[in-house]
Amino acid sequence: MAKKILYVTYDGLTDPLGQSQVLPYLLALSRSGTEFHILSFEKKEHYKSQKVLITSAIKDSPIVWHPQVYHRHPPIISTMFDLWWMTYQARTLHRRHVFDGTWCRSYIPALVGLALKRKSNLSFIFDMRGFWPDERVEGGSWPQANPVFRVVYNYFKNKERQLLAEADHVVVLTNKAKELLKARSLHNNPIPKHISIIPCCVDMNLFDPAKVTIAQKNKARHELGVMPSDNVLVYAGSLGTWYMMREMLQYFGELKKTKQGWKFLFLTKDSPVSLLQDARLTGLTESDVLIKSCSRSEMPVYLSIANMAISFIQPVFSKQASSPTKLAEYMSMGLATVCNSGVGDVDLLMHDAYSGVVDPASFSTSNLDKLAKEGIRSVAERNFSLASGVKIYAGVVNSL
Repeated sequence: MAKKILYVTYDGLTDPLGQSQVLPYLLALSRSGTEFHILSFEKKEHYKSQKVLITSAIKDSPIVWHPQVYHRHPPIISTMFDLWWMTYQARTLHRRHVFDGTWCRSYIPALVGLALKRKSNLSFIFDMRGFWPDERVEGGSWPQANPVFRVVYNYFKNKERQLLAEADHVVVLTNKAKELLKARSLHNNPIPKHISIIPCCVDMNLFDPAKVTIAQKNKARHELGVMPSDNVLVYAGSLGTWYMMREMLQYFGELKKTKQGWKFLFLTKDSPVSLLQDARLTGLTESDVLIKSCSRSEMPVYLSIANMAISFIQPVFSKQASSPTKLAEYMSMGLATVCNSGVGDVDLLMHDAYSGVVDPASFSTSNLDKLAKEGIRSVAERNFSLASGVKIYAGVVNSL
């Protein structure tokens, strides 16, 4: 008999992350007959523009969507309210549908899974993602000089111990995260009973350079003002918190010295104001920097006009548990990629792909001749294939 699973996520299905890292997995898993009820929290602006897209994607599948409103303000209080409402809705849905288990994406939804396990003996998957409480501190969102945020951090670290001890299965994104959990490096937390590693995967049917036509490339280049003789360095994703914008811009400045005609393309929905300020501070002009806001379905076309991709992320402790989605997308498109060390499994991955791991402080471009495109897509297929991720998740769900 097919299972009935409650999937709880504080990220919205209408968010870019929900469309790339939640819905593709659930759609694939639902084809085997598993019935998913998705309890998600949607940001109003995304829900308004993307609701039809999501409902259309799930209409012929055994997926039932229960969207709720995500609250931003006031800080902490709004999250506490959303957590209370999430718990209430999850219990209501369980009484109505009688689930076989819960699958909880990150810490706040996992508190709901823990509550249902304790009250209703309902098995749950703690899809941990990153080391979230430590990310909040290291990213500056929970400054520990503030006693309120110290209390919040300690609360979640205590809950982290309970989640790792009581979850039926824990999913992490990197080999490094699993090593840290098994070494009890997170405040001496208990070692989970079962741990699986599933990095942020990519739909390689969508991110396939062979499916982008010459006409599409030419149209994108013309739209952005990229000349046939220009070379393009690309960065995709958000601009804030973890991403080392000034270091990437400085790297680009060094890249320009090796050969004229380089453009730096940013594919982002974020405001470009601070980016353009940083570009000026590093000696770049506005003509050096191209900015495009595009949908996920358009991303492969714009990535296809690039010669090289880049991702510099702060190499702090919590980022050892991170698997940047952008890397999977870059590599699926066969792009040679420059990264910095100390982030998740990036060092091993880049060595495997013959792309470049550099020290952002040195801004070295001496390894450019080693950035090989040959075989990069096959490395992505081995490491980031959505089919591989779905296969592992299927085993985790079936084990409940």
